[in-house]
Amino acid sequence: MPSGLKSVTLIELLIAIMLLAVVILAINNIDIFSRYQSTSSEQRTKVQNDIARCLEHITKNAANTIGNEEIYGTNTTVYISPDSANTAILSFFTDTNGNGTRDAGGGDYWVSYNYNTTGHTFSYCNQCPNAACAACSGSEEILARDITGFSASKDFTKGNHINITIAACWDPAKACDISNPGFNMTTAVILPSVSTN
Repeated sequence: MPSGLKSVTLIELLIAIMLLAVVILAINNIDIFSRYQSTSSEQRTKVQNDIARCLEHITKNAANTIGNEEIYGTNTTVYISPDSANTAILSFFTDTNGNGTRDAGGGDYWVSYNYNTTGHTFSYCNQCPNAACAACSGSEEILARDITGFSASKDFTKGNHINITIAACWDPAKACDISNPGFNMTTAVILPSVSTN
């Protein structure tokens, strides 16, 4: 064999293939990791946005609540059912006509939020015939479809506000964990037109 010719030995070829395989595996791992992070981030963002939207919607409508439960009786301004530990319905008697007075006979009406524990939906009714809102008289809108928990409590002896907690998961049919992100948000909603004495 002439001395000027060079060739690749089998060992050199195997080393080159192994180095190429390591580089390809590293690139593949980076791709898988970045896809997982992107998907996980999108899921977390969607769940947080759903809860924030529901809380913002409640806060906006609660600002129009009007009444005095000392004068008109319990559950005549804010109705929470069945109890503060497992709320299914939260209703507010709102000053719909905007005249600043409580018009129970006409002009003002109840708005309601309903948490469906089996369907994991959280819906809003813009006009109810009564506090329990068994049937929506106006239009009903589903605000979120991934809610796993909803609770509300009121104690007007401590001020004109209610406390609300909403929990949600990416897949509400499964337990929340690292692969099924979930969040729990709590807020106090001020009712400026509700008198507490």
